[in-house]
Amino acid sequence: MNLEDHRNPNGTYDGVGVMAELTSLPRDEIRAIAEQVKANSAKLRACPWHEFEQLITAPPGNGKYRCRHCQGEVSASAYHWHQQGRRPMPVGEP
Repeated sequence: MNLEDHRNPNGTYDGVGVMAELTSLPRDEIRAIAEQVKANSAKLRACPWHEFEQLITAPPGNGKYRCRHCQGEVSASAYHWHQQGRRPMPVGEP
């Protein structure tokens, strides 16, 4: 792959084009994945307090977790580190 093939006129790179070439997935599919990631990230950032439950039944330490409040999803690794730094629920929250 030649990264210069994906350079925009302003000097930045076409990330969708790069990922499409690297993965052999269509540009539309890469764009849709990026939008899903952005939406999930926005949910997680906007939530004042996460209460995760395992989404996919798997051995401990595997799978995904979904917040009961914002519906944002995280990997098992992200869940583990969230739990390490978990703070008490804000006063007045259910």
